[in-house]
Amino acid sequence: MKVIIADDESLERKALRRIIEDHFPDITIAGEASNGRIAVELARKHKPDFMLMDIKMPGLNGIEAIQSIKRQHPAMQFIMVTAYESFQYAKEAMKEGVREYLLKPSTAKETVQAIQRVCQSISEERDKQNRYSATTEIVLENILLKILQYEHNDTVLEPLAVLFPNMKNSFISVVECEESLPSEQVISLLHKRSPFPFISLPYGNQLVLLFMSHVSNPINNSLELAKRIQAEVFGKLWMGVGKPYTDLKEIRHSYEEAAKTVYFLKKQNNGRFAHISQVNPSKDTGLTEIVEAICNNDPNGANSMLGGKISSSQSLDLYILLRERLAQEEIDVSDFSYPENRKGWMELIWNACRKWSDNKEAKDPVKLAKKYIDDHYHEAISLEQVAAMAGLSPTYFTKLFKEETDMTFIEFLTEIRLRKALKLLNQNQYSLKQISYMVGYKDPNYFSRVFKKQYLLSPKQYVRQKADVGKS
Repeated sequence: MKVIIADDESLERKALRRIIEDHFPDITIAGEASNGRIAVELARKHKPDFMLMDIKMPGLNGIEAIQSIKRQHPAMQFIMVTAYESFQYAKEAMKEGVREYLLKPSTAKETVQAIQRVCQSISEERDKQNRYSATTEIVLENILLKILQYEHNDTVLEPLAVLFPNMKNSFISVVECEESLPSEQVISLLHKRSPFPFISLPYGNQLVLLFMSHVSNPINNSLELAKRIQAEVFGKLWMGVGKPYTDLKEIRHSYEEAAKTVYFLKKQNNGRFAHISQVNPSKDTGLTEIVEAICNNDPNGANSMLGGKISSSQSLDLYILLRERLAQEEIDVSDFSYPENRKGWMELIWNACRKWSDNKEAKDPVKLAKKYIDDHYHEAISLEQVAAMAGLSPTYFTKLFKEETDMTFIEFLTEIRLRKALKLLNQNQYSLKQISYMVGYKDPNYFSRVFKKQYLLSPKQYVRQKADVGKS
């Protein structure tokens, strides 16, 4: 904690400093003031947790100084110190929220006890604020999640109007990153730069931001903020901004607009941030584009293009088109059912993206090859054999495998075999000849040479070294 001592008597300031230094090692004395004007200036500069304030000082007296400081720092606490035993002074001081009142000459014990009570009061208030902040943050995140999941109603949205009484409208911004999203860095910058209070929520591969604006048209503010974030975050970001809405029940549209803006920025490779009005995508996004977004594992983009409303005929066409596309890839759609509402569509799109992603990974030729090698390392397998299993020519498979793993086929196979050999050696249950056969080498001498080249020890030396370590 920080404290400022304000007293026009030098000896009194020294006495108070000595008491604090002797009894409160965790309290920092940020400054001393010999009059009320200096006390106000030091309070503005250092923002202490509390102040020891003499009532009678030249210029501004203690009570006038407290009144001035309280206008800028209403939470600051004070211990009033005075040589004048006057009930009127005490009454005026207590009106200003002064916690303690010390009458000169006070004993060291009285001063210590007064400071202890003020410090306790400050700590309790901080704990209360921290609990309130944590609870409020959870409530606000839950509200934003319900907005994104089409579960918001008047009851859900009511806390926003209570917590942000100056809000004229609200809008949503969506942030996506080329690699892992630096959410904490973005949020930290927003706390420093945003002209509006906001709620943040990681949502899939996005960071969704709901801003509560106190101005009628926040577009310029939002774009300036996006520009600042782009300039200060290390990484390739896209930021889309939706329209502001005065009716909170309409705010879900702002998310769809922001996500759609990000989708078009990425697709058209035209800038890193924009307002929905700047990308100006077609109002009637083609159904094939929605399916394309799903096949690119972009559920947020697909949902944003779908929008808040879709006609029944379009909805049916999209459902049929999506099922046909997935069936072409031999993806099981037997658990699909026609969505009856917007929330149902959102769940269907997420499910379809997951199935498409799983199917793509299952058909990945390099992943298939690595799994096959891991299952058959003990056999006499060849590059041609594995390439055929993956459905590729040996030449193309060699190139692709090297690009994906940064290893040749033989290097990868050798690493798998030697890794298995190490496990068997550590078990101390088999002979070297047995282990050689078990990991795919028919010649134990060749196995020993390969092992030594990799680990700079022969298998026998490795076992002996391991045994010596166990004895020591």
